[in-house]
Amino acid sequence: LIEDLRILARADAGQLPLFPEVTDPARLVADAARSFAPQAAERGVRLWAEAAPDLPELSADPQRIAQVLGNLVSNALRYTPAGGEVVIAVRREPPPGSGLLFEVRDSGAGISPEELPHIFDRFYRADRSRSRGSGGAGLGLAIARRLVEAHGGAIWAASELGRGTTVSFRLPA
Repeated sequence: LIEDLRILARADAGQLPLFPEVTDPARLVADAARSFAPQAAERGVRLWAEAAPDLPELSADPQRIAQVLGNLVSNALRYTPAGGEVVIAVRREPPPGSGLLFEVRDSGAGISPEELPHIFDRFYRADRSRSRGSGGAGLGLAIARRLVEAHGGAIWAASELGRGTTVSFRLPA
């Protein structure tokens, strides 16, 4: 919790250190899938990565983008029931954009339209019935937003109750 708050404070002050390097976006999603494979298997959730062919390289801090993907996948697994699926994907942004579009899609319960605009707020937890010990502090999506914005990108979510949630972020290529 303290480390998460420190990251947010540094990001707010414009002092979050980034160490960009040329990075393969397909490898980022593959690594995220590999990292969470045991947790997905334990929960009975199918998890896989999809990467479009011929993606351009990305200039980004690979550890910070891995942190973003980790936060998104962790949430997706938390809210996807056994027998469901989570997909981590990357592709080129549709024209006229020139960036890369990352997505984490799940087949969970979804988020209500009233709550969706608030999910990137600090300490906001859509499922208030979860205890603090099992549901997190409500900082993961706020951190993801600040890390994506620090890279010059944007993050958003779409959801349909009973059908799942997709959290997407765009990074300049």
